[in-house]
Amino acid sequence: MLTKEAFNALLKTLEEPPEHCIFILATTEAHKLPETIISRTQRFSFKPVDKVKAIAHLKSIARAEKIDIEPGALELLAEHGGGSFRDSINMLDQLGAAGKAVTMSNARELLGVAPDNSLQQLVECIGAGDSRGALNLLSELRSDGASPASLAAQLGKKIRAE
Repeated sequence: MLTKEAFNALLKTLEEPPEHCIFILATTEAHKLPETIISRTQRFSFKPVDKVKAIAHLKSIARAEKIDIEPGALELLAEHGGGSFRDSINMLDQLGAAGKAVTMSNARELLGVAPDNSLQQLVECIGAGDSRGALNLLSELRSDGASPASLAAQLGKKIRAE
């Protein structure tokens, strides 16, 4: 979100940096950086965190913060963190702030995730060509707080797995 003038000032600093400085630019949108900046930097692309590592890390945080959380909820948070410790920890923090045990139900509600049995029913309706049943189920899921984007992602994942 830097202006052209700000990028020019950054460029000047990168071309003549103070001896004691190392600059680290962290962005998820490197394609938006001007070529003049990119040509004067080294690029390191980081991979998403493995789900098993994310679960272990979330578990250690929950233990340290005295958050009672179900293993399934930990797995759900790690999965929906998309390989990002920051996003997974943020969700854990939101759930833990309530001061009560974190269940799969709490986690599903926060994330707008549909229950597995509802997804299975939806797949069956689609497979049977039951559009009325599918639309009724979708309406029910929406009123229960399921996020349409999350539901679409879940549905795609389930169909690919079958």
